[in-house]
Amino acid sequence: RQKSNARMIIIDPRYTDTGAGREDEWIPIRPGTDAALVNGLAYVMITENLVDQAFLDKYCVGYDEKTLPASAPKNGHYKAYILGEGPDGVAKTPEWASQITGVPADKIIKLAREIGSTKPAFISQGWGPQRHANGEIATRAISMLAILTGNVGINGGNSGAREGSYSLPFVRMPTLENPIQTS
Repeated sequence: RQKSNARMIIIDPRYTDTGAGREDEWIPIRPGTDAALVNGLAYVMITENLVDQAFLDKYCVGYDEKTLPASAPKNGHYKAYILGEGPDGVAKTPEWASQITGVPADKIIKLAREIGSTKPAFISQGWGPQRHANGEIATRAISMLAILTGNVGINGGNSGAREGSYSLPFVRMPTLENPIQTS
């Protein structure tokens, strides 16, 4: 961040040391509602053509009808789910997401446009989203932001995951022999 002058947005229920004044924006969210926020962001990105369609067509299965296997149910794809054309019939609009997350709809729209128009965008998540029942849903949802925008596998981008997509140095301490043989 210090070298790139990248804009940093923290989305967290609490204002923590993660930002500690280094963030450009902190967006408080109700705990456990990350997936709903992502769905609202995705709705804006899809309806305003802010997704990287070429990336989705080439690398993703299940984004839309044309990337589904023939055996998949009609409207069983991600785009249909977000737009409310899937089995639940609920459009995941920013207003829908706002009621769940507590994040104002206009802020969701602004953030979606910012993420959708920034490349590369490094989207990463902390350890919090998965630390509750069904937390894997939130972690998969967050990864969808990097996928929708084609930021996976590019310089400065990320998969939406945590450290697994970049390396952290790890120094191991040597194992020494214990000079005491018996007590």
